[in-house]
Amino acid sequence: MASNFPLASSQDFASWVKISKSNVEGGMEKLFSIPRFSSLDGPLKEAASLFDRQAFEALMGGKRLRAILEMACCLCAGKEGGVEAACAIEIFQAAALVHDDIVDKSEVRRGRPSSRKAFFSSLSSSTFNFESADAMAIMLGDFLASASVEALLESKMGANGPAAIRAFCRMQMQVEKGQILDINSPSVRLEDPKGLQSAIESIYLYKTASYTAIAPICLGFLEAGRDEKRAEKWGEKIGSPLGVAFQIFDDLLDLKGGSKPKGGDIREKKRTFLLADSLSLLSLKDRTYLIRLYEKEDLTGREDEVIDMFESCGAVKKSHERIKKLCSKAFLALDECCRDLSLGKREEEFLKNALSLFIPKEDLPTQEGRAVSLPR
Repeated sequence: MASNFPLASSQDFASWVKISKSNVEGGMEKLFSIPRFSSLDGPLKEAASLFDRQAFEALMGGKRLRAILEMACCLCAGKEGGVEAACAIEIFQAAALVHDDIVDKSEVRRGRPSSRKAFFSSLSSSTFNFESADAMAIMLGDFLASASVEALLESKMGANGPAAIRAFCRMQMQVEKGQILDINSPSVRLEDPKGLQSAIESIYLYKTASYTAIAPICLGFLEAGRDEKRAEKWGEKIGSPLGVAFQIFDDLLDLKGGSKPKGGDIREKKRTFLLADSLSLLSLKDRTYLIRLYEKEDLTGREDEVIDMFESCGAVKKSHERIKKLCSKAFLALDECCRDLSLGKREEEFLKNALSLFIPKEDLPTQEGRAVSLPR
């Protein structure tokens, strides 16, 4: 297979990513080109039209990393394509983020108003408030989740169609499980850092890794016609550490800001490894102070103070160490996967490139004492 693999160089990979991303965005645009609600007439036409617009808006932005990973696994396992399944994953992510913003009461998503904020701003009246906007956003998330299944049904899975549906439903249920755990995470005592770390690991595995890496890998291999048990096995072994590492990296980005306001996780008092590690590393006095901040204080305006504590005690450094360890685990699993599925060296390098898109270069594993050189 290696000699017939169509893409051999870093330049080939970069070009393929660009084309694949365009294909996925074109596929989603096609799926949503026909308005589902705007055809309604009468006094509620404005609300129906807004719903269609917000469904399309929810899909905008993002690096399409999950889609790229699914299509890369499909290609390397022997079949070019995978666009429909890639679209399904991206549409589901949009649904999950809409619901996540409701839970977190977020008003910004990817530098733009979140869906709940957009509904409130556009339909605000004496009878329409943020509670009504949240209700609309709940319906939007549900609609997008249904649309993601519709997209998956268009994929060319062949005999693996039922297996793909099972994998996709498993992914959805794991995300829901992770969200439930996340909502209830404040019940874990901050005086128990080890217990908190265990809870966070479960949340990150179910809420993030499930649809960020596990399902894309599994679906990609399934679409290429690979055995269901093997596809599921390697999705778990590669995707679990990669997905958790990706979420830790996202937590670090929150300390700097960017597409979201700086320190949002701190204001929301999110349970993260940064918090759990700080509670393990800080002196008794500082640990007691941090616990008091999280349990009793409004942290708005105190983000920099908490960030300084995360950095000074070594929690930020610890997060980078966690990422490196998890990435090494993912890359070792990829090596095993390539041997098990009889993939050639070119396919292996191509998949390493795909995995590297999720993690900053400085946190990638090394080979023979030097950093792996992968295109960004």
